[in-house]
Amino acid sequence: MALRMVNAVLDREASGRTGFNVSRLADEVGIERSKASRTTQDLCEKEFLERREDATLRVGSAFFATAASLHPGLLRRSRPILRRLAVAYGAGARLSVRDGVQVRLLRAESAAGFAQEWMGRASLVTPCWCTGAGRALLLDHTLEEITTLLDDYELIGVGGPDAARSVGELVSANDRDRPNGVVAAHGEFEHGVTEYAVPVRDADGHIRAALSVVGRQQDLLPHVRTIHTDLRSAAGALSESIDGHDAPEADARGAMPS
Repeated sequence: MALRMVNAVLDREASGRTGFNVSRLADEVGIERSKASRTTQDLCEKEFLERREDATLRVGSAFFATAASLHPGLLRRSRPILRRLAVAYGAGARLSVRDGVQVRLLRAESAAGFAQEWMGRASLVTPCWCTGAGRALLLDHTLEEITTLLDDYELIGVGGPDAARSVGELVSANDRDRPNGVVAAHGEFEHGVTEYAVPVRDADGHIRAALSVVGRQQDLLPHVRTIHTDLRSAAGALSESIDGHDAPEADARGAMPS
């Protein structure tokens, strides 16, 4: 039941709608409000949930720390790579994974002076259809698979001005970016913000994570070619970490040495 409650809070957060309070959460999962109150208090004490000032709930740090522990090699290897990408482009760099329609930020690094509000906490949850990382995580999905995934989800009203508003628009955007292997999301999550993202694959070629650089569109566009090159190289280094190999150190821009 506690896991159902946490998942319900996650789904609500990812939808972009106002979060559940305890009473509404109880109704959502179908339990008595007194029981929901006790369980919520226990989850908050253990930091699996957090209570905002307006009494609504969001997922807490302990949940994401537990999730992150499932990717130890990937997380360990990602920190210097993310830091180098962030410094090289004066931006933010992110490592994300997908859980259903949700994209969960596992680790983020930022350059000095980069707007902190664009970074997001390490537990940030966003929808998969309106972020660069989300689209990168769906890059291998067919029209039928995406249609099934987003069944009953309303895409209108979530994301930035250039976000996909239908499954067809999402598929078209990925069809456009797939040949290059890099997703270019301009204004899809927030006006004026660009996110370049690449999938991180395991040894069998399955997408397991997404690596991205995010910043002001006007700051990143002049460097688009080198960002693409560095993201591909960094994703290759992280792919080795998924399979448990010790990869050689990346250079100052996240690319592997020759």
